[in-house]
Amino acid sequence: MREKLKYFIINKAYDYNRGFYENMTVRGNGLCFSSDSGSGVGKFLTRVFDSGQRGLNWHRLVINTENCEPEALRITVYACDSGSVRYRGNAIPVEEFMELEGISLEDRLSALAPYVVRKVSGVTDVLLHYVSGRFFWAYIEVYSPGGGKAARIDSVKIYLPSASWIDHLPAIYRAGDGETHFLERYLGIFQTVYEELDAEIADMANRFDPECAEAEFLEWIAGWLNIRDTKIWTEEQMRKLLMKAVRLYRRRGTKESLSEMIELYTGEKPFIVEGSDVGELADRAEFKELLSSLYGADPSTVTVMIQPGHDTEVIKRIAMEMLPVTAELNLIELDPYISLGKHAYLGVNSGIGAYKPAVLDGRSRLTLTALGGTQSEDDPDEDRDPEDG
Repeated sequence: MREKLKYFIINKAYDYNRGFYENMTVRGNGLCFSSDSGSGVGKFLTRVFDSGQRGLNWHRLVINTENCEPEALRITVYACDSGSVRYRGNAIPVEEFMELEGISLEDRLSALAPYVVRKVSGVTDVLLHYVSGRFFWAYIEVYSPGGGKAARIDSVKIYLPSASWIDHLPAIYRAGDGETHFLERYLGIFQTVYEELDAEIADMANRFDPECAEAEFLEWIAGWLNIRDTKIWTEEQMRKLLMKAVRLYRRRGTKESLSEMIELYTGEKPFIVEGSDVGELADRAEFKELLSSLYGADPSTVTVMIQPGHDTEVIKRIAMEMLPVTAELNLIELDPYISLGKHAYLGVNSGIGAYKPAVLDGRSRLTLTALGGTQSEDDPDEDRDPEDG
């Protein structure tokens, strides 16, 4: 029976906040480099991981990053079975010391220095040979050159050992491996590659699920569904589109699918009028000219009205994907006010408001020359009829 890989993982805000960091901030499910100058060193000390087994030989440390080359990473690995930290004259167990608050990162690292096992740089995947102990933690430094996107740590994964391949060889190989365990370490390279591929194959189903697939696979899934112009969609929009794509494309050419597709991009439901919606009004002489100017003379024209502030060229491309081949698109960007003879719809781009008294606020325009219902005694307009008020 295939053994399932066991590991600890840091990949959400709660995990990062259980550790200690400087010049970095938690954003979403990652830890991002943060500096006013855009350059410097981001520092992250993980919490202590307890394997529950004394003398455990840890297997592997893998860091997933964004906008960060391996050369910009420096990793320090710590391990111990049980030990104490000398801090301010007191001996404190390591696991308790890591839970203490109010200690600067610099002081914390200084106190933990006796438990440093290994330091590496320029890699994101570290085989933890000779790193043994019940407790394990790591310190990661991220160097940012500045001027680009912020470096980001997406996840840190620490693997516990699985059965070594050397255990499947005849006893003569295990007995002759010596103190350096060269053969075991050599086989460990191929074992690591195999286990990683095996885990990817086992996780393959998730790559076809738009809700949990990695961002790089979304465009690949879109290609299977023949969704073009993938660059116009944000990652969140693309996930929603892929989840709805089959249903939307089954109803392609309908008013409902066109409306839902545009709403997915703009975040607002469009106002759509088809030629058939105009009905018999288009045949009446008093309305024919007005309706033609608003919705087109061709009954196959579909008028799509959107709120201002969106990229109309992109919306045209989206709409044309969902319209029947014979239909014509009339895309209108609505004005945020009523204009006679143009597109003005109650509840869409206009509304009925309550009465408000005039306010002299520097923005109102008053066209009347007098306010009030009576004429003053010194009013020069003596010819006005007193009954006019």
